[in-house]
Amino acid sequence: MKALLFSVLLVLAGTRLLAADPLKPVAKAANGNDIPHPASTQTTPVTDGGKTIAVPDGMVYVPAGEFTAGTGNSAKKVNLDGYCIGKFSVTNAEYKAFLDDTGTRGTPSYWHGGTYPEGKANHPVAYVSLAKAKEYAAWVGKKTGWKVAIPTADQWEKAARGPKGFLYPWGNSSDVVYADGKLTSKFNFNGVTVAKYLKDEPKKAVTYNNNKSKYFGIKTTVDQIAGYDNSGRATTLSIGANGSVRGWVSHGTYTGFIYTDLFTSLGETGGNTTPVGSYEAGKSGYGCYDMAGNLWNWCDSTIVATNGAEKGKTVNEIRGGSWYAVSNSCRSTSIGEGRAASGAYNTVGFRIVMIPAAN
Repeated sequence: MKALLFSVLLVLAGTRLLAADPLKPVAKAANGNDIPHPASTQTTPVTDGGKTIAVPDGMVYVPAGEFTAGTGNSAKKVNLDGYCIGKFSVTNAEYKAFLDDTGTRGTPSYWHGGTYPEGKANHPVAYVSLAKAKEYAAWVGKKTGWKVAIPTADQWEKAARGPKGFLYPWGNSSDVVYADGKLTSKFNFNGVTVAKYLKDEPKKAVTYNNNKSKYFGIKTTVDQIAGYDNSGRATTLSIGANGSVRGWVSHGTYTGFIYTDLFTSLGETGGNTTPVGSYEAGKSGYGCYDMAGNLWNWCDSTIVATNGAEKGKTVNEIRGGSWYAVSNSCRSTSIGEGRAASGAYNTVGFRIVMIPAAN
């Protein structure tokens, strides 16, 4: 009932404030929404608990209150003040606006000539460290006068799970189906990449390119890519009915899809990301897109990682999975994944939060 009331108030209060704003949008999302200039001060009012909240364009409002973070034995009740969070992850175009305005050096590694790859203005920016993401948030705050930050893990999770506390932004299962060579999905994960190449370019020539591997330099085709175990047994690239991918990676022998020149070429343009707003059915109950897949989001919360190469290390948590991740890693609760705050990664981006002053 509370969630329904909030939705009604959001619609009724959705009249745009009329303050002039000379800053033009930097791009359009896949769903046709403008991606505002990050220094824009345009807002839309919503009502929460009798208070009027000025929500920045490009953000959604998550109302104050308690929610359940985590599941099972790790579940806990968390009470949060209301906050605004990015509808989308920060895009290449938004990040370029920051770099251009500040003169900050050091563009993401897949950019060339000071700018992002052609056609990727509305894709989420990757290869940005948490430290740089915080610089971006501070810049937005300075330009707008708002209190802007990187979300905590709890803020991120509440926005992703929505008013009903789903395990994925849209429900409690991944809802992925692969049949007759067609993948149906509400988010961008590694199955999307594999399905695309198996359907469109199965005979594309590829080469295993990790020089630590005994398979280094061996050529094959996409439909024959395999992950080899130490005995030489091959697991050929394929997709299960629920979107599970086989032949994606075998770290022991440096084989599988990610150890090919095809994967390297994807990384050189920022990875197989999709434009923000591409998955309408995948948005959360609060209206956030790509909180499953596409790129992980940095969180301003530290954990001792229980998953991945960082296992056992104190790192900053990342949430939501990516185009590289398996579908189960893209759920809204923590899977114990994190990265060093100083590092920049081909699968990690970020979004921002704003703590509003209520009137």
